[in-house]
Amino acid sequence: MGVKKMLELTFRGSRLGDATDCFGELRRSDDILSDRDALQARMAEDGYIYLPGLLDRDDVLDARREVMERLAALGALDERYPLMEGVYRTGGKIGGMYDITHNNPPLMKLLYSGPMIALYERFLGGPVAHFDYTWFRVKAPGATLPTQPHYDIVYMGRGTKNLYTSWTPLGDVPYEMGGLMLLENSHRLDELKQTYGQTDVDKYCENEGDAAQIVETARAENRELTSEERSRIRWNATGSYSTDAVEVRDKLGGRWLTADYKLGDLLVFGMYTMHASSDNHTDRIRISSDSRYQLASESRDERWIGANPSAHGIRSKRGMIC
Repeated sequence: MGVKKMLELTFRGSRLGDATDCFGELRRSDDILSDRDALQARMAEDGYIYLPGLLDRDDVLDARREVMERLAALGALDERYPLMEGVYRTGGKIGGMYDITHNNPPLMKLLYSGPMIALYERFLGGPVAHFDYTWFRVKAPGATLPTQPHYDIVYMGRGTKNLYTSWTPLGDVPYEMGGLMLLENSHRLDELKQTYGQTDVDKYCENEGDAAQIVETARAENRELTSEERSRIRWNATGSYSTDAVEVRDKLGGRWLTADYKLGDLLVFGMYTMHASSDNHTDRIRISSDSRYQLASESRDERWIGANPSAHGIRSKRGMIC
């Protein structure tokens, strides 16, 4: 039944596949949760660890309620339906990450304490640290902005590479809602890891044109680059590997793996696992978070640390010779 449902998935309106060998179910790892060696081996083999039901349901519900209340205040929800159902109001504003994550104790409790931290301490074998910046995804219905295929390393590779992403759905995410998909065996593609996987979205060619002057001026004026200024600079990477999830599978091989996610599920994957999402074919908003974890003893990417992380802002830009 799962693969049959997957055959209906689309990416920006185009069918993701028309054969069962285009898709697969994520392999569960909840049966090896207490075995660190087995978890490490599973991550090395699959590039991910899927843990259904790991998180405390009450904590997830508390975080979901807080997010839905914020979305309701923004006018994103259809008030004819119960708040927790998250039914989208056509044309409603869904806000940005700051609107959702700023001063949000229930979300922070879910992501940075309890079962989440206990898992990483067991998996990594020591005290863990996490980024202070928390990513959040609000996916409205339709074929508007599914997550494009990418490696995480191109956005956060200035510290340890022994860094992991937790994708946490804040509610049930059936196939048709456009949950996260991982490209099978994409963490094993050495050529891709040594090319695309070595790029950094915040590096630019300082020896070309007036790029260095543009960046220096913006930094001196404590402002971000304008779209016109960005267009005059050659960047090391655009971030996403491709804008077409169908093309990626055809080019790199493997199946798109996903699941019928339930509230309380957790998906953990490494920096070199290609992932994307599909279109949301329901009438509800899909909400999920992306948070990052590592050993506390290893170096951290400074862009995502502190009370006011620089993220991809002007403070993070670095020149390079091209």
